[in-house]
Amino acid sequence: MNFRDFFGAKPVKAYWWDGAPNFGDALAPLLLERFADVKVEWGTVCHSSIVSIGSVLDHLPPLWDGYVVGSGKLFEDAHVHNMTNATILAIRGPLSARGLKGSFALGDPGLLANELVGAQEKQWSIGVLPHWQDKDLVPRFQALIPDRYSLKVIDPQDDPLTVLRQIGACHKIVTSSLHGVIVADAFRVPRRIEMSSLMVKKYGGTFKFRDYCASIHMNFEVGKLATPHRGRVEDVQSAIFDAYQELGARLKNG
Repeated sequence: MNFRDFFGAKPVKAYWWDGAPNFGDALAPLLLERFADVKVEWGTVCHSSIVSIGSVLDHLPPLWDGYVVGSGKLFEDAHVHNMTNATILAIRGPLSARGLKGSFALGDPGLLANELVGAQEKQWSIGVLPHWQDKDLVPRFQALIPDRYSLKVIDPQDDPLTVLRQIGACHKIVTSSLHGVIVADAFRVPRRIEMSSLMVKKYGGTFKFRDYCASIHMNFEVGKLATPHRGRVEDVQSAIFDAYQELGARLKNG
């Protein structure tokens, strides 16, 4: 494939899940533009040259020959076609990477999302960020949290940059969203993972959380406030940054 655009205007087709508004998936084009210096537009997976973020590895068709930057599987037993034609620059975590050959980074690109908005002044004691299909988390924690704590309900279907700023402005985060966890880690905000029955049955259960946690060498634990080791997060951030830089260089060199 030749990515050169001699007129400097044509964006590269990239695929991320867009089945519903969701800030985590919507970070894909923002991060690609910021860190790979490549302008992208959404395309179907068959017509895209880049796949980035989200549990979409099983969406890739046989013989797909584009670039993978930080995606993973949804379920542990999800079928992923042979990816020998793809160029893998990063995979979300070691569980998704099982069986894949080559040298590539392990980590989710969302760990760089804090750099899209910068450090935020703290405004709320606790932020509650549900998965976009989780209707139970907010009312449950609204009933549990004493009035003396300021509570911010964060809508995962809001503008992604707004969601990032709100996460960064909280002292603690309670979330059933994987990218709620990841972005909290990027901002070094202590976070508590919660799981609903819907999440377990339909949206990957614990697999994608365990996959990500393994990438930062941290145990996956539900219902416990935790913060990952700063050095481990920085190591992954550096590796993902390098993957984006390599992508940008490959695209420019055609």
